Amino acid sequence: MKIAFDYLGIKENFQYSELARRVIRDIFKRERKQLGEISIILTDNQHILSINKSFLQHSYYTDVITFNNTRKNKLVGDIIISIDQVEANAKKYDASFAEEMMRVIIHGVLHLIGYDDVVQQDRAIMKEKEEEYLLPIKKILEQ
Repeated sequence: MKIAFDYLGIKENFQYSELARRVIRDIFKRERKQLGEISIILTDNQHILSINKSFLQHSYYTDVITFNNTRKNKLVGDIIISIDQVEANAKKYDASFAEEMMRVIIHGVLHLIGYDDVVQQDRAIMKEKEEEYLLPIKKILEQ
């Protein structure tokens, strides 16, 4: 069970990586899923746009892309996050960068587990799950 943070084209370190690891492990435990390996790759808008175009044929910036590489029963995947989009989202939603980053990490993990947000009904379920897992983190980040 490994959760790695990698940085692609950026120099910043996410100061809440240990908290994120605890939250991810808790999500897997509560969702009754077996964690294999997750790489959380933090990058910028240019890199995520390139990935979005190459793999998903989407020509726009996004905050997170999840690739599920699961083998057997253990979930394995890459969660790629644009810190530029996280910063923009934080301003848009009047949240701190750390809170928005945790929200996006949780969102990526939920995709890896199997939740989807293509249709409105699934989006509502996913948003509810995000809030459920983010609520206790907000209290920690406010301290």
